[in-house]
Amino acid sequence: MGIGVKLLKEIISAAQKQDYHVLIGGIDASNTGSIDLHERLKFKHCGTIRQAGFKFGRWLDLAFYQLILSTPSAPIDD
Repeated sequence: MGIGVKLLKEIISAAQKQDYHVLIGGIDASNTGSIDLHERLKFKHCGTIRQAGFKFGRWLDLAFYQLILSTPSAPIDD
């Protein structure tokens, strides 16, 4: 139905309006559906933590995906 794409696009839009620069998604590395969704919206794999969690009798790897936004136009220096 495309609900996941619509929701993630809304999150990206809201982040841009708030001048966020990077979005990070933490995904079960075996969740190909979620990985495909993020990759369709230009998220890139940036790392994996092996055996980060245990669920349903098995160890799970945690894959991180990031989307670098063009915002903010001028970062504030402190």
